[in-house]
Amino acid sequence: MSRRPVRPSRTLPAAEWWAPLLVDLGAVQRGSVRAGLCVRCVDLASGRAQVTVQWPGTPATTLLPDPDAGRGALLQSIAAPGPARLAAADDDEPTDSTSVPLAGHGWLLDELGRRSDAWYAYLAEPVELLRVQTDGHRTTNVAVGRTSRGDVVEVRVPLAGLGADGMDAGLAYTIVERAVTVAAHDLRPADPAMQGGRPTFSTGLPGEEPG
Repeated sequence: MSRRPVRPSRTLPAAEWWAPLLVDLGAVQRGSVRAGLCVRCVDLASGRAQVTVQWPGTPATTLLPDPDAGRGALLQSIAAPGPARLAAADDDEPTDSTSVPLAGHGWLLDELGRRSDAWYAYLAEPVELLRVQTDGHRTTNVAVGRTSRGDVVEVRVPLAGLGADGMDAGLAYTIVERAVTVAAHDLRPADPAMQGGRPTFSTGLPGEEPG
């Protein structure tokens, strides 16, 4: 456990470097649900953010945004290949999700960004956020690197109704805790190719089937 981020954001010194980007991506995802935008993958494993976006019937597009550039710059880069807009909310309060899965995914992106201390100040075991990837319909997988063990746990998060009633606040901490404390019998082998060849496992949230 640490009181300082592993790699602080330039604009938010108390947050991890990727935190502003995830919050901004959450705002774009929530605002662009009707346009069909899916922020399909945010890959942070290389130390530089790679964001893959897609609209129905179109090829996926991968962007390399500056995490600290702000929402305007991010929206401009995403809107170049397809329609996108920001959620109708102020900068401090995320809008509530609905039963629409992509809105739930946007809420989760926002939650992960706003609570990046879950990755450096919550548990004693060091962890890192490697990837956030969604199928756009049912689940988002959050890949947590367990750095002292040299492996990765992908925590599967159901999207239906996520964030809609306020009961999911603090989910980032639940995800990290699940990845660190999950029993071996609740882990299933997953594809290591997605995580740089490191041993990779998958699990559900507490109380769910590991899958």
